[in-house]
Amino acid sequence: MVPPSRARRLKSAFTLVELLVSMTFLVILMLVVAQVVSIVQRNWVRANSRVSQFREARVAFDTLSRNLAQATLNTYWENEFDPLGTDSAGQTRRRAKNYVRQSELQFICGPTSAVITGAAGSAGNYPGHAVFFQAPLGVTRLVAAMGDQANTENMVNLMCGRGYFVEWGSDEPFRPPFLESLNSVPIRSRLRLMEYSPTSEMNRIYDTSLRPLVDNATGVNNGKRWFNEGPSAVMSSTVQEGETTATRAFTRPIAENILALVISPQLEKVVGGPSPFSIAPQCRYDSTLVVNPGAATGANPQGTQHLLPPC
Repeated sequence: MVPPSRARRLKSAFTLVELLVSMTFLVILMLVVAQVVSIVQRNWVRANSRVSQFREARVAFDTLSRNLAQATLNTYWENEFDPLGTDSAGQTRRRAKNYVRQSELQFICGPTSAVITGAAGSAGNYPGHAVFFQAPLGVTRLVAAMGDQANTENMVNLMCGRGYFVEWGSDEPFRPPFLESLNSVPIRSRLRLMEYSPTSEMNRIYDTSLRPLVDNATGVNNGKRWFNEGPSAVMSSTVQEGETTATRAFTRPIAENILALVISPQLEKVVGGPSPFSIAPQCRYDSTLVVNPGAATGANPQGTQHLLPPC
């Protein structure tokens, strides 16, 4: 006969079947919790990555918009003359007949492969448009003036050239040197929004060898040379690893995973012309030309020459 105390203990214990069932439920519950945690973590990582990309794109867009809003042309009026032959001393005689707009600055946008000389023939690596202009940003040399160099430190309204375009490429040229010894960080190829940002001292728009931007007498167009040629050219001055303040490149990425940049300048409103909300044909605009795909036609014989796009 089992003592009463032992009988009570036997009745309060778990059987093997009960233990197996409870362990099964516990394992199932742990699997469900682990699955839920995995899904939540994966969604959080994806959402955080998307937010980071949008944040980076937003910062880049704000930078572009802020600088683009400051784009300017120093438009002024100049006499247009008719030749009247020569006088007795052999000097050319002219008669003023009209006033025409002039400017030493430029606003140009269009397909990157057509605007940047180095991008021609490889349009697939340069999707979308490029835009180049001048703005009074006052960004001067990053090192102190030496010798007979002018001190431009406090000249906060100096003209600077600026440009933006999207480029496909790897990060190998500008990766920090220590990453070369790490196999855990692979080389990344991305579409990147690039900014061309030379200092005021390197703004070649005023270079005498490039004047005038467009010579109407000879038809010579220098309008793309100020950002395509020289030591500060957009393609030859790209960020490299190991650069210093004194050797800082002027073309550098400001955002990744930007699929394309599209600039859609609008036409100037003219009497009998297109709607003021019409986008310039082919989304091209060159302020140095009288006849170009973005020029308005009508009462104004200069079209959009030496004018910024209305929008």
